[in-house]
Amino acid sequence: MKGMFKMLTFFYILFPLALIPLMASRSGNWFYLFGIVCYYLGVLLVAIRQKIIFMIPLLFCGWFWYTYGFGIHDYVFFLFMCMLAGAVFYQLAQNARHFTQSVLPENKEAQEYELKIVEMNDKLKAYQQQHPSTIITPEIIDTIRNEVFFK
Repeated sequence: MKGMFKMLTFFYILFPLALIPLMASRSGNWFYLFGIVCYYLGVLLVAIRQKIIFMIPLLFCGWFWYTYGFGIHDYVFFLFMCMLAGAVFYQLAQNARHFTQSVLPENKEAQEYELKIVEMNDKLKAYQQQHPSTIITPEIIDTIRNEVFFK
């Protein structure tokens, strides 16, 4: 899973450097290269946790689309989508990092604990079968638990 974080980090860093120049060369309009700057601006705004500042381009785009009409082929739409893509890809990479560094180790510790509980219950059953007339007291349970958990 740690490879997933590295792959997503590699992807969000190199994605605009590969795709946006390709789009600019196909369209013949080199103003699309400003999308690279907007992409990294989106990454930067999310990385420094300034998501409220992300509202300024959104408000500008809303005003522009209200005043001049919405168009998929406008520069404003393209630049806003570049900024949004940067924010989304960065956030995906950070979520993958959080998952691999905190959620997976917690699951591993929980599985180890459950295995020790199962082992303790098995030893209690084995003790009960060996000594059928003996009543299992808390002292016996503590002894078996200490044996299992503190080997």
